[in-house]
Parts: sequence; C-alpha cells; structure tokens
Amino acid sequence: MRRALTPATLALLGLVLMPACGDDGGAATESASETTDSTASTTDATTAAPTGDPPTASTTGEPTSTTAGPTTEPVTSTTAETGTTTVDTDTTTGNPAALCDRLGGEVGVGELVDGALAVVLNDDRVNGYFLNSNVDGGNLRACLIKQLGQVAGCAGVEYDCLDMKTAHAGLGISTADFMDFALDFSTALDTHQGAHPELGDDDKTAILTVLGELAPDIVEDASSDATVYQRVGRKPAIESLVGAPGQAGSFVDNVALNVAINGFFAAADFERLNTCLTRQVGGIDGPTKYGLEVDAPPGVDPGVGVGNECKTMAAAHEGLVNVNDMVGIDINDFGALVTDLVTAMETAGVAAPDQDAILGVLGPMCEDILAPEFKNQCPGASKTETVEALNLAMPIADDAYDGSIASMACAVLVVPDDAIDFVAAVALTVAADHTFVGDLVIKIQGTDGTVSTILSRPGLAEAVDGQGPCCGDNSNIAQSNPLTFKNGGATDAEQIGAAIPTSDIVCVDEQPPIACEFHPNPGAGPGMDLDDFLGLTAKGTWRVCVGDAGGGDSGTLHGVTLAIDKVKYDPTP
Repeated sequence: MRRALTPATLALLGLVLMPACGDDGGAATESASETTDSTASTTDATTAAPTGDPPTASTTGEPTSTTAGPTTEPVTSTTAETGTTTVDTDTTTGNPAALCDRLGGEVGVGELVDGALAVVLNDDRVNGYFLNSNVDGGNLRACLIKQLGQVAGCAGVEYDCLDMKTAHAGLGISTADFMDFALDFSTALDTHQGAHPELGDDDKTAILTVLGELAPDIVEDASSDATVYQRVGRKPAIESLVGAPGQAGSFVDNVALNVAINGFFAAADFERLNTCLTRQVGGIDGPTKYGLEVDAPPGVDPGVGVGNECKTMAAAHEGLVNVNDMVGIDINDFGALVTDLVTAMETAGVAAPDQDAILGVLGPMCEDILAPEFKNQCPGASKTETVEALNLAMPIADDAYDGSIASMACAVLVVPDDAIDFVAAVALTVAADHTFVGDLVIKIQGTDGTVSTILSRPGLAEAVDGQGPCCGDNSNIAQSNPLTFKNGGATDAEQIGAAIPTSDIVCVDEQPPIACEFHPNPGAGPGMDLDDFLGLTAKGTWRVCVGDAGGGDSGTLHGVTLAIDKVKYDPTP
C-alpha cells in the first residue's frame, strides 16, 4: 500500500515542484567526484551521492531560533551572506535547542539520519546514487548529522561540508529523484516521531520545508528526462526490462526461450545476472557504477557485494560455452543476444533513440564477450588495407633472376600502422607486359622478411627456384589485363596460359573466358601460398618482386596492388 500523504509531505511537494520545475538546465552525467575534493575525491560521499551533503543548514555559525510552543507555527530564516536556511523553532522564547531536544538531541539526530538512510538504501528509485563503493558512507552520514543538527539548532553543531550545488554537481539528479528522496526522508521523520512523540507535525513541516528549498541547488534534470536512465524509468524499470526466466517479455526470459543461445546460461545465477545487467544499463548515463558494488540491504542488488563485484565482460564470459554444442560465443550468438534485448526494449516501450544508446554501449563489448577464436568477427575488429604502386614503368631484366630478391624488379609498398595489425589474408594484383609468361617468377616479401613465391615459371617443372631447361608457357601477359593471385583463385598459377595458343594473351584469349584469378603455386621457390603471411604483422614495408629467368623475352612491371585483410586479434591457433 502506498503511504498516505501527510500535510507536511504535501507542503514539501509544492516546495519541490515550484523551484525544480522552474530550472530548465540540462543534466550532467559525470560524477561530481570528478570535480570536487573533497572537490576531486571519488571516496567523498559529499560528491558521490545526491544528498552527499545532507539537507541544508547555515554555515555562518549558530542558527537563530526560539522555543516552539505547541501552537506556534515554525518559520524559516535565510542567512543573507550565504543564502542557506535554518529553522526558527519558536519566535517567542528564544530557545535554539528546542527542536534539537524534540528530535532526541544529537543522538536522536543521528538516529533520524540512520533511519532516513535505511529507507533510501531500500528504495530502488534512488539508491543507485548511494550503492557504489566510491561513496564514502561514513562521511555521508557525518555530513547529514551536521547539517540536520545545525538546522535543528543543536548546540555546537556546525555544518562544514560542501555546499549543495558543489556536492551534487554532475550527478544529473532529476526532480523525480529529489521528490522520492524527500518522501523517503518524510517516512523516516514519521517513524522517528513515533519514538519521539514530543516532535510535532509543525517541526516535521519545518524540516521538510528546508529540504524542499534545496531543490534548485540539487536538481539538474528538472523535467526528469535528460538521460536514458531517467527516460526509461530509472532503476526499477531497468530491473524489469532485464527480468528473469519466466518474467514474460523481459530480456532474460527472451534469452531463456531462445534455443540458439540458452545453453550459455545453463549455470547462471539469475539474481546476480539481473543486478549486474541493471547496474550496467543504469550506468550508461545514470548513477550506478558497474564494478563498484557494495553490500546492500537484504533484497537489494542481490548476488553482489564487497568481494563479489560484477565482473568485467571479458572475465564474465571467459571460457563460456554453450552446453548444447560446447562451442564458445560467436558473432551469431552475440547477434541473437542483441535481438533478444531489442525485443525486450520494444516490449517495455523504450524509445528508439534510447534503444540505440543502449545498443551503442553494448556493441563495443562484443570483443570482450566473444570467444577468442571468434573475436575478429566483431564490428571494428577487421579491415582491408589496400596499398598500391602504380605507373612504375619498371623494366624486368631479361634472364637476370638467380633466386634472390635483389635480382628482381621490386615495387615497395608501405602499410600504415593502426590498432588492427594481424594479417588474416592477402591478395595480389600485378599489371605487367611480357611476351613469355613462362619466364616469370613473382614473389612477395612481408614486413618480417618472410618470402612467399606466388608464380614460378608456369608450364615448367623446374628443380631449382627459377632455374631449369627451356621453357615454360609461351603466352603473353598485358598491362591492360592484370593478374590477380589469391588463395582460392579459380586456376592454379602453374596453369597460366595453358588453355590458349602460343603468343595469345592471358585472360583475354581464353575460350570460354576465365576469371583472371589464380591460386599461388610456388614451384621450387620458398613458401606455400598466401597463408604464409597469416598472423604476421601487417604494418611496415612489403615488396612485390617480378623476375625473368629465361632468355630472349623481356617485359615491364607497371603496377602492383596488395590487398591485406587485417584483424585485431592473432588469427593463428
């Protein structure tokens, strides 16, 4: 049952709504712990929680107040120098300690703070701001006691923590967050009144009035819609979106029903899974900090705690296999997870831009989630680098090839450095003129010196690299019809020209026409095929070299193109 609103609470709501809704500033999403100290510390609760410095009091010394009689209406006063507010408990007797006494003295103030924190930490609407290990709970409690103690006029108590605006800067607190925290505090006040019946309703109204007047300094998202976190419904809505097996329409239930991937979750702790995924989504631009879990109250954030924090994506998925086939997560499995999440978001009514924002955070996790042998399938983990050397007009010296790179005409190509640097595949295109293809040897030299022979005197079974009796195939090659070499090419490179008469042009005169793509054949030369470069470093200097090992015919190397498929992770076992 929802608690009935008391007159004090109704008054509070009016105070909250008027100043907060008048503030049209946008929400910031960085933690205030990045901007404060005390102004820059990530362990100062005054910068890590929305009420890190509790509801306000004057910082200019002892507040001025008087003893409140049972029918005296409490009022507030504002210190002109600082703009902070204190409670004047009685305008007739001048006893500043009366409200403090009715709260139970400093001990009672501490009890009220503890009670309020207990309510807040059990409230999923707002506890995401507090249940992070970079929140200094002890400092938070101490500041709240100082602030409330000064508001109540407790002798000798002075608030010396951060001001409200500084303490909450960048947290993106919404009007909805502020109201829910205020209502939680109101609940704690009601409970505290039960133990301290001398505390009157007017006292509670006065305290809540002070709290309500803090809204302009605390609330950054006046319309409660500046972030994905707020728009999707904050932590409770995210918990439902993530869901559990049997919770129809939720992400986890969609996964549980998906036979393609449910085998990965056979041993899952679904309570912990919900908590961690909720914190992860809530941390996109909301208050939860994934990996900074703490020991929460029973029933709140189950399955995690100090020493049992949510794991990194890489650690959480390391060694994970589908029990149905014992294979790790591949890109198709990842795609199925994304589809199930999109379906859950659509069921929950998450707007398309917010879906995109959530998926935009999930996408880069692909590389951490996929099994090592499949990581290069992730978007951004592969690319094709094409480097060319054109308009070379480089003579191929007749009968000069002796098996060395130095005896060949070589084009130099430089592959730039980037984060994707393992060779997954290589394809070569050569544009040249020559009147006797059977004289030719083509080699590629990789960045580490590895040499692979791509073509070795087609039509001649030479016993030594490039050497042997006359002669190989007598077909011509032409610049206008470049030769492409790649693994899986339709024709063995040794068979270039074999299907056409002498002096006809390769890739021009074949009948029927052929695809001008050839599978490398090293003959007696070094290497096997283009997989000789698999897993090697792509960046650096490559050479493509053409040599002539037979007399009587000559030619010219005009251009070469090297297409290198690169991947981020080593593709070799």
